[in-house]
This record gives sequence, structure tokens and C-alpha cells, in this order.
Amino acid sequence: MDKLYSYFLCISLCCCLSLTAHAQQKITGTVKDIQGLPLPGVSVKIKNTTIGSFTNSNGQYSISSANPNGVIIFSFVGYLSKELSLNGKSAVNVTLDEDTQGLNEVVVVGYGTQKKVNLTGSVAQISGDVLTNRPVPNAIAALQGISPGVTITRNSGKPGAESYGLRIRGFSSANDTKALVLVDGVEMDLALVNPDDIENISILKDAAAASIYGARAAGGVVLVTTKKSTSGKTKINFSNNYSLNITARQPKRLNSWDEQELIDEARFNATGAKEFTDEQVEWLKNPNFNYRPSLTADRWDYYANTDWIKEGMDKVNASQNYALSVGGGKQELNYLLSGSYFKRDGVMRYGPDDNSRQNLRLSVNSQINKYVSVGLIAGYVNSTIQENSYDSGNIIDLLYRIRTRQPVFTPAEDVTGQQYNGDLQLNPIDIEKNAGVKTTSYESFTGKINLNIKNVVKGLAFDVSASRNQDMYNLRSEKRTLIWYGKSTNTIRNAINTPNQLDVTKNKGYQDNLTGQFTYDLQLADKHNFKLLAGASFEQYRKDEISASATSMVSNDFFSLNFGDPANKTNNDKIETWAIGSLFGRLNYNYDGKYLLEAVVRRDGSSRLGPDNRFQIFPAFSAGWRISEEPFFKNNVRFVDNLKIRGSWGQQGNGSVLGLYDYISLITSGLTINDQPNLVFNGTKAQYLFQKDLASKNKTWETVESSNIGIDASLFKNRLTITAEYYQKYNKNMLATLNLPSIIGVGIPSSNVGELKSWGSELEVKWRDIFKNGDYHIGFSIADNQNKLTKYDGKNSIGSGGRVGLLQGYPLNSLWGYQTDGYFQTQAEADAYKTKVKYPFFASPAPGDVKYKDLDGSGVIDAGGGTPDKPGDLVYLGNTNPRYTFGIDLGASWKGFDFSMFFQGALKRSFFIEENTLSPILGTSNMPWTIHQDHWTPDNPDAFFPRMYQTSAHNFRPSDKWVQNGSYIRLKTVQLGYTFKVNRKYIQNLKVYFSGQDLFERTNVLSVFDPELGDNDKNVNASTYPFYRSVSFGVNITL
Repeated sequence: MDKLYSYFLCISLCCCLSLTAHAQQKITGTVKDIQGLPLPGVSVKIKNTTIGSFTNSNGQYSISSANPNGVIIFSFVGYLSKELSLNGKSAVNVTLDEDTQGLNEVVVVGYGTQKKVNLTGSVAQISGDVLTNRPVPNAIAALQGISPGVTITRNSGKPGAESYGLRIRGFSSANDTKALVLVDGVEMDLALVNPDDIENISILKDAAAASIYGARAAGGVVLVTTKKSTSGKTKINFSNNYSLNITARQPKRLNSWDEQELIDEARFNATGAKEFTDEQVEWLKNPNFNYRPSLTADRWDYYANTDWIKEGMDKVNASQNYALSVGGGKQELNYLLSGSYFKRDGVMRYGPDDNSRQNLRLSVNSQINKYVSVGLIAGYVNSTIQENSYDSGNIIDLLYRIRTRQPVFTPAEDVTGQQYNGDLQLNPIDIEKNAGVKTTSYESFTGKINLNIKNVVKGLAFDVSASRNQDMYNLRSEKRTLIWYGKSTNTIRNAINTPNQLDVTKNKGYQDNLTGQFTYDLQLADKHNFKLLAGASFEQYRKDEISASATSMVSNDFFSLNFGDPANKTNNDKIETWAIGSLFGRLNYNYDGKYLLEAVVRRDGSSRLGPDNRFQIFPAFSAGWRISEEPFFKNNVRFVDNLKIRGSWGQQGNGSVLGLYDYISLITSGLTINDQPNLVFNGTKAQYLFQKDLASKNKTWETVESSNIGIDASLFKNRLTITAEYYQKYNKNMLATLNLPSIIGVGIPSSNVGELKSWGSELEVKWRDIFKNGDYHIGFSIADNQNKLTKYDGKNSIGSGGRVGLLQGYPLNSLWGYQTDGYFQTQAEADAYKTKVKYPFFASPAPGDVKYKDLDGSGVIDAGGGTPDKPGDLVYLGNTNPRYTFGIDLGASWKGFDFSMFFQGALKRSFFIEENTLSPILGTSNMPWTIHQDHWTPDNPDAFFPRMYQTSAHNFRPSDKWVQNGSYIRLKTVQLGYTFKVNRKYIQNLKVYFSGQDLFERTNVLSVFDPELGDNDKNVNASTYPFYRSVSFGVNITL
């Protein structure tokens, strides 16, 4: 039996070896390009297996296949992939064609598209795939750091009110220069766009690209193209992202006894007396002794230890995003319907603090015949913010600064009947729960219909579109009265919202656009290529608003305008209207794909300006030379696929800063202006009318003249791409307010009296390549921008220092302050200095105080005349505008796994911190944090903060000590994903991923500040709604 078993096993083993030898067929071959040259490093893979190899330096490969009739895949960067059936062959040679997709890539530009290689303007295009899967609330947040020269700022972490700013290539004006954002040709707020709906985004940076939008293009243009319907089998896509948001870079509170010791130190230095005795400080450390009746007043004395931040704020809060789309149809009629739901909870532990948003979008396309097609786009957005009517910023400020020895709740034997204690200071927990609710909702309905007629005449196409964006805004704020008593109801210690109040605002607006255009493509002698665009548009806007307010409600729990005090009810209404009409055209010419020319012109007329200044023409010209297409270059420099130099000049307008009726003398009612006196006749308040501001009949457009030169290069079969640019912008008609004497008696309007010059450079380098079963990419970009106010006829004043917005001869947002020389270390040093130099803002300097330099030798530390010519001891300390902003993009994929990291930051920036944030003791409004423990003492002479001193404003004057190095690098996003192999009969794609946002940064900025805060014209405040780090999990499924 054993012999029989051994014999059977031997026969079976031989059969298996024979089958294996037959199945593992060896395949060899050579891979060449279209010129017959071998291609080394080509990926060779058997389809639907993990078997793979690469060609050697001679383009040769060897691979084994278990299936003699299998399919072999050849792929190589810069070439089109090719699949071939083996059909039992053991030798397979192949020729790969060059992939010209990079050269034929189409970019969305104003009123049309162009091949990327033929662009002569500065345009950055971003794929919608880059924006998805990021744990961010909206599309504008996802753009941060992606394109050089595009700055996305955020000024708050508040849900739905992050106050994102979008700036392209720095400042074009000292006034509001917003980038024009068009979503499928309709002006919209990018913060309300669902990233999953975006197909791509084009950013028009220079005049050649943006001047086609004329009077609204000074800040650049962002063109968002959403996903459209396509013909084919019905496709369903679902995505979900769930994020945990962790607050970061917040102040940390001290325990009550450490806090009290710093308070006592400050008061002793100021008055010679402490607030608490040593025994009372010990009571703070006793967890069983939290209060006692006051010996001198109708109140309690408290000795608790309350962590107000922990009591009132959640460290971790959640956000979630769901998106679903369905699309399909035939060539004659197809559709795409998408919807999404987003919600983010805020940091407030109690009461409302959240933002929710719903998006719906429908795209329908119909090809009526071979000449005519019709497209329809409809969209809906509903964004709602719920928060405390006392304002979350005010509550956060209380949580950071209320005395930690005050407990949350009243003593058990308290007879006032109130639950929450507000004896010593306001109680933020009571405010969170009971101060009232503020609800803000915004709804937007967008509709656009487009008719396209083409090729009735060869090369001629006609487009006409009509759109409306209608929005509704509703605000309702209920402010409940809260009163905190002492030990009995005989004494009111603190109160808010006295009397209670209801505020209601409603407005409804619409923006209509009608645009008609034709394009004509013409080719002559196979080398002369022309493209002509001409069109006209008309746009109008109207908003109707009404608001009302009532106080002293009958009940603190029922709010209605009908139940307020009739004597204190107010109501207002207003109407805003404007219109703009335009003619525009563009001519493109290229000769044999080598020499490129473009001319753009637009004529705008706006209702915002007077009849004599209403119309203006905005031209632009650009040219390019594709050196790589020249025979002398193409035949000798084979590793360069594309090399183009380009230049442009043009003008753009800044119409968004114009008032609606600046050229008209407007009449105002005296009862509606708070700072105007009221006229009383026979004891009755009378209404009166007056002119508040002078009319500005000669005001005209701000016109920004810009020029740009750039180089675009692609090398090594498009593995390496490089773009470098330098630009200048010159605003010769900037609006500013003249410095006229106040004796005029009316407001002074802005006039075209300023000139601003800005300039900068951009560099972007990308490398991508493949390896066995995967690929990788590396990208780096950096941009620099500077500006200077070359002319300003307004008030050139530096005041007493700090941030100065407008100052002739200096950049916008310049910083002025004193130079310091450390701290006084001894009283003798302070006294000796005092005999030579006077401190007008502090008479008795002492050890630990900041030592200011008397730069002008006047013997007095002061601001002189408060001007750049007479600055006294003030000096220029830099500006808050970031320079050398950069991004680093790393990514790879392998066998279904994908990993990416993106770093973003700035290499140079001045970060200015103001007194009200720095000073640890300002009466009872500021309380010390853990950072203030690093203050001057004889044992800590090189501390960051000066000595403790009550109301120590003298140590926190604007100076070089409080201007920090604001450079930083931040891990903006990191993601790890896996795409499953699925049965494509039922599931087209299934991917899961983990990602993080803002997980880490390196900076010298004080730990209580986010390094992105306070960018440009925003002041830094540590009580800003906290920013957060996010970790998330997501899934994408396509059926």
C-alpha cells in the first residue's frame, strides 16, 4: 500500500511540473518608439495579474505568462499605453506612440477654451480630483496652496463664517480687490460650491487672460467648470467623508492659585499691595473650600479652580459630508443630477454652534441635430449658521479671560434662585445655554440655459446664454436678558442684554446675465490659424432689504416684533441696484504652432459711474514663441518636448470698489444716523434731511495696467514640467480719500488720487514617473509678491505706530514702532536712563520694563509728528504681507494604494501682535495664560514677556519686540487610500481613504496664534474662533 501511495504521488508531482512548465510560457520582445529607437524602462505587465517587468537599456524584456492567450500591457511616461493579445506567441515586439495629451490639453479661458500649448497668457488649471477627498468645508478651502501666486486666507475657524479671502498675485489696489469667481459663467461665492461638483478650475492671473472680463478683472478671475452630463450607461457615484476636528494653538489657562500669584505680582508692582494674602492663595489650593460670604459686601468670595476652556469648549467636534450623483442618457439627451449635504459642529459645548449646507445641481444637455445643441444648468444652495446671539467670539473671549477662581455654579445655600454664578464676572456657561439664538440662513437658486449653433458655416459657432442667480438672506437674533446677583437679589453684580432684544433682517436679490457670442475658426495654407471671438453681455442686479428691531419684550422666552416696546421699535429698508453692459472680442493667431499672437478688447459701461465717466475700454496683447517647434531646436534637443516663451500687456478694471450712487448727491434722514443730533420742536423729536457726503462726479474706474513674461517647458517625455513667470501691476487711478479739513462739515468721498505698484515672480516645477505596478510625482511651487504705494494724496500718517494701511512710499499694511534694547535689569539702570530720556506714557520705569531707544535724540520717547518725515522714535518694521509662499506636493500609488502629502507655507512675513492680546493684566479684562509664566524676574532676566504689571500698556507699545518672524511650514494635507479590485459588472470603483488636514506646522509664532492668522489687513487677536486640525475617513463608490 505504501509503495502504491509513493508511486501515485510521484506520478502526480510529474504531471504538476509538466503543467506548470507548459503554463509559465516565456515571452520576450523589444519596445521601440516611432523612430525605431529602443525605449528603456517601459513597464511590461500581464493584464489582471501581478506579473510585471521592465525593458532594459536596449528596450528588451522577458516575462512569463500563465495564459498563452492573455493580454500584455506596455506603458511608459510620455507614450500612449498599448495592450496586445498574446494568442500563443512567445515573441511580441511593439512600437509605442508618443502621448501628445499634454500638448493637446484644453484649458478653459474666458468665453471659451484653448490648447494649453497655445496659451500666451498666465492660466493655471486645477483638476477637480485634486479638490476632493480633503476634509475641508468648501471648494475655496481646498484651493489653499495649490497654485503659485494664489493666496487663500482664513480669519476664523467659525463654522460657516471662516471669512476666506482669495487673492491672486497680491494686491492690485488698497481697496477691496476680490477675484471674480464664475461658476459655469454665473457669479457665485466659491465657499458655497461643493468640491465634488467641480470638473476643473481655471485661474486667470494676468491681463492677457483676464482682460476679457474688463472692469471686474483687476483681482484676477476664477473660472469653475462643474461636472456635466455625458451619454452612456447610467452611472451612480456616492462619496462620504467623516471628520474629527481638533482645536489647535489655543491659549491655556492657569490653575487659580498660579493665576492669582501672577495677578498679585502685577498688582504689587503697580500699587505696592497684593489682592490676596498668602492664606487666601492656600485656600485656592484646597478643593473643599470654594467660597465664603464676603465680609464687606452683599456677595460671595470665591476660591474655586475652574478650567473655563474645558467647561465651555469641546476639544473635538465633528463634520460630515455626503454626496450623491446620478448621470447617463443618450447623445440626444443626457443628464447629471448631484446632491450633497455638509454639516460641521463648532467648539461651543452648549447651545447652537454649527453650520449646515445642502447643494443640488442638475445638468441636462440635448443634441437636437448635428448643428444645434441646448444645455441647461440648475443649482440650489442652502447654508444655515446657528450660533449664540451673544456672539461666539465674545463667549470665547470670556472663556479665555474670566477669573479661574470663579465657579460655574452658585453655592448651595444661595438664596437668589439662580443656577449659574455671575457674582465676580460674567458667566460664559450661562451665556452659552441661555443668552439666546441667532440664526442666519442663505438660499441661492441658479439657472442657466445655453443655445449653441455650430458648423452651419464651417468653423463658425454661435452661443447665447441667459442666467439668473437669485438669493434670499434671513437673519433672526433673539437676545435674552441675563442678570447675575450677589448673595441676595438686592445687588445686581452683572448683566447682559438689558433690555432683551429681537433683530430681524430679510433681503432678496437677483443677478441676471444675458450673453451672446460667436467664434470663427479659420485655417489658411495649413499653417495660418485664426480664431475670432466677438460678443456682448448685459448684467443687472437688484437687492431689496428690510430690517426691524424691538426691545423690552413682554417675556424673556417669547420674541416677536409685536411684543416689543412701541417707543423703541425701529425699522429700515434699502434697495441696491446696478447694471453693466459690455462688448468684448478676442483674436488668436498662430503660425504652424510656433508663433502665437493674441489681442483682447473689452468695453464696459457701468451704472455706478456718472455719465461722463461711465464707459471705458480695456485692451490686452500677448505673444508667444514655441522654440521647441523650430527645426534647429527640435532636431537637436530631443529631451525637450515643449519650450515656449510668452509675454503680455494689458489693462483690467476694478469696478467692485465703486459705490452704487457715488456721483449723486444723496439725502439722508437725521433720525437714521446715530451720530447726528436730533432736532426737537415743542418737545417733539423731528425728522430732518441733510446731505451726509459730497458727491464724486469725476470718479472713474480704477485701472490696473499689468505686464507678464513667462517660460513653459516640458522635458523627458513630459515627465518634468517647469513654469516660471515675472509680472508687474500698476494701478494708476486707485481710489482713496483726500485729506481735507473737517470744517467742510460733510463726508469726503473717495477719488482717483492714489497709485499702487506691485510686482512678483512665480516658479512651478513638477516631476512624474512610473515604476512597476505604480507611479509617483513630486511638485514644488514658490511665489513672491511685493507692492509699494507710489502716490497717495490722502492722510499720510503713522499715528502712534502699529499697522498702517496706506502710506506713500511704503507697502500696504506697513508696521511702525519703537526699537527696543531689552529690559531694564536694575533700578539703577532705569533711574540712569530716566535722567536722560522721558517716558511720556510711563513715569516710573523699573527692572523688567521694556527699554525703548531714543533714536532722534530728543530726550523723549514719542512719535514726533506722526508722519514718515517726522516719525520721532518710530521706525519702519516691515509689513504683514507674506512673501515667498510655497507649496510641496508628494504622492505615489502602488497596487491599489495611493499616498499623498502637501506642505504649504511662507518663508518671510512679519507677524504683529497687539497690546490687547499680549498684556496679561489689563484691569479685570485680561487674565494671564500659561505663556505669561515666562515673564521677567531677577531669576529670569531674558524672559519673553516683561515684568507683571497691572495695566502695563507701556511695555506693549508697538515695537520690534512684538513683531515676530511669521514664516512657517505646515503639513496641509496627507492622505492614504486604497482602491479595491471589484467586479466591474456591478461596481465600477470602490475607494476608501484616511486623510488629515493641518496636522503639523513649524513656526516661531507665539503658540496661541495660528500662523495663517492676521494675513495682510487683519489684526491678530488670540480670542479669534479657534482653528483646528482634522482627521477623516472617506469612501467613494461608483456603480
